[in-house]
Amino acid sequence: MRRLAIACVLVGGVASAAPRCRLDGRAWLEGRVHGAGGRWARAVDARAGQLLDVALVTGAIVDGHRVELAEGARKQSWASAGCGALEVTWRRVEPRMQHTGTPAPNDGASVYSNAVIFGPQHGRWIGFDNLEYFESSMDGGGATRTLDDATASDEQLLSHRDAPLRALGTMHLAATARAGDVTVRTPDARDLDGGQIADRVFRYSFRRDDSFTGWLTSYFNVPYLFGSAGKGKRSQAERRVGADCADIIVAALRRAGRDLEYSSVSGLVDRFHRAAEPVTIGGNAPGEPLHFGKQVHIGDLLALDYVGVAELPRGWDHIVVLVEDRGPPDQSGKPTPADGLLGPEDIVADSGSSLGLHFAPLGGQGTVRVMVLTPPPPAS
Repeated sequence: MRRLAIACVLVGGVASAAPRCRLDGRAWLEGRVHGAGGRWARAVDARAGQLLDVALVTGAIVDGHRVELAEGARKQSWASAGCGALEVTWRRVEPRMQHTGTPAPNDGASVYSNAVIFGPQHGRWIGFDNLEYFESSMDGGGATRTLDDATASDEQLLSHRDAPLRALGTMHLAATARAGDVTVRTPDARDLDGGQIADRVFRYSFRRDDSFTGWLTSYFNVPYLFGSAGKGKRSQAERRVGADCADIIVAALRRAGRDLEYSSVSGLVDRFHRAAEPVTIGGNAPGEPLHFGKQVHIGDLLALDYVGVAELPRGWDHIVVLVEDRGPPDQSGKPTPADGLLGPEDIVADSGSSLGLHFAPLGGQGTVRVMVLTPPPPAS
């Protein structure tokens, strides 16, 4: 009887002992829209006004068993497993919008490019460019975060956006966790795939709304990348790695429900409905103006041919999206209300420089020949 009692004490002691925990080197981030009840993923899209929940997931060995732990997510947490304190720091991962510390593939052009810029070989493929990234520390710790914006840290980018647009766009996130003498990190700016940030780095975006132009706002902070490439979901634009003027439009249209393949400016001109004959905007352009509500509408595409620019040998050089009708400026230089006519004061969404996507007057393009294109309706 005495031996049995001793055995019971030993078994009870083993069962109540604290589990032995150790991080096993794996860590990543998962997120989802707060309150939506969707699946946790490594890339999440949200509308303005929504919140994103992000959780750190770590691999661990607990009592000799390999497990995955996540605070606030669908898995058991580090704390509830009885593993003690987990120290976590967070970092934002952002792209530099052009070459700063690495050589650019085109002399005299610091923007990212997979192809030759300017001259008789303009557009010739030269290979995937290497993009640059940087990290910045975020306040607060803990193994979960709630996000409500994707505001860029570059003040120059923000200065080209109206206040309601500054929190929109795309951002990447990384975290480092420490428990005892072991430190693990999630994929971050060091994790590159072919010179561009890898899909395993957590990505999130905020957009204005679910319209085509609303989805377009989720591409703020995405670098302009001439000759961006890839098909379908592997497109650089689709993955918000980088996008040229045509691919950023197709990416937003695809998100808004259009069944389209990625193409070039000339490809979009050939495929989309032409709403009117080309007109010239800027300078002392003669001819009848185009009217909003008749030949042009918000959300139409404007293919541009730069008048007198010999370095661009193609028939159509650039493409932008019409987002706002404005009248000529008043005597103080302030914009006036919509005048119903397509003109240099109208605001377009443009991606063609180190600013990436930005909204600016059409007149900033100089003197251009303009073809108005109507995008297809969403797939039923």
